[in-house]
Amino acid sequence: MHATIKLGAALALAAGVLPAAQAQAADPIRIGFAIAESGWLSNYDLAPLRAAITKIDEINAAGGLLGRQIEYTIADTKTEQERSASIGAEMVSNGVDMLVVSCDYDFGAPAALAANSAGIITMSLCAGDPKMGVQGVGPYAFTANSAAQSEGIAMAEYAQTKMGLKTAYILEDVIIEYNKSACAGFRTAWKAGGGEDSIVGEDTFRNEDPSIAAQITRIKALPTPPDAIYICSVTPGGASAVRQLRAAGIDTPILADTAMVDNYWLNAVPGLKDFYLPGFMSLYGDDPRPEMNAFLDAFKARWNEPPVSSYAVLGYSLIESWARGVEKAGTVDSDAVLAEMNQFKDEPFTAGPTTFTDQMHIQVDRPWLIMKVENDSFRAVELFRNTIVPDMQLLFRVGQ
Repeated sequence: MHATIKLGAALALAAGVLPAAQAQAADPIRIGFAIAESGWLSNYDLAPLRAAITKIDEINAAGGLLGRQIEYTIADTKTEQERSASIGAEMVSNGVDMLVVSCDYDFGAPAALAANSAGIITMSLCAGDPKMGVQGVGPYAFTANSAAQSEGIAMAEYAQTKMGLKTAYILEDVIIEYNKSACAGFRTAWKAGGGEDSIVGEDTFRNEDPSIAAQITRIKALPTPPDAIYICSVTPGGASAVRQLRAAGIDTPILADTAMVDNYWLNAVPGLKDFYLPGFMSLYGDDPRPEMNAFLDAFKARWNEPPVSSYAVLGYSLIESWARGVEKAGTVDSDAVLAEMNQFKDEPFTAGPTTFTDQMHIQVDRPWLIMKVENDSFRAVELFRNTIVPDMQLLFRVGQ
């Protein structure tokens, strides 16, 4: 019988027909990108998309993943939740091996849900809300980013321990879950370091609001000005809020979440000073980590220009992490890859040490690069790692 099998295989090869296993090994690996190439979310999606493609190109040039080339398709969700859902479902139907979705839970989850339902690993370019994971989408969903709560915690701890600030006023943009999560982390850490009374006021606004005059009036009416104002927001509304605060004569230090990083919006507030946030990396030649500068060189070589957003590095590490899982599993089968990724412990990817478990598909204490605005540009200050690690109650804002 063995001879018959070997003879049959030899005849098949002679006829130019590959056995099924060999044919499958020669097939390309398929990745789908259901991301925003237009609309406000494109400010966050496009740079990590390009970085992900950079890493795919590097893998292909080195012989592929498991000896197979990676092919990818891109479809524009236009920053629309309904379109995200339909594109995600279409890509899953077309047989992608992995789906990449937008840089936000609210807009990436509709596509991610389709992949999760089909048992296909899906990864957000940079969603910061922990619901982009097991609890919010399902066990096959990951994000390349850290939890927004850890951004808020890091900024609060840095401001108190390194800047000596004692009191804060919180401005929360309620347009998306990410902002609420960042504010939740900041609020928790600030109270832990300074007590309940150290937050002297809180207010909300919406990203599309043309004016925050009422909120500014309430800040200026405080009997004692706060040492800092914390804004959890995204562009463009966050930039508008900063501009209005400074135009109103409020020169208090402004602390922000990571979504406000990078120079592309600073022309809206020329001469901005005393503005701080926790970033992923510096694009401006002063990042202290060689691996970040090597990433920038690779990005520039691929696209003939540097990234406009430091969110880019998360797209690069997204592909690093999934490819590592595939290599360890020896297959692109999502169940096998999932089992490997759930065992990651401080894997040394470019974006930083990466840990996943079967309950946590987002980072909670990856180091941050504190950035400040100086001479109309963000500049690196120092690396800082939050000491408070958000628990499940804080990550999912239970009781807040």
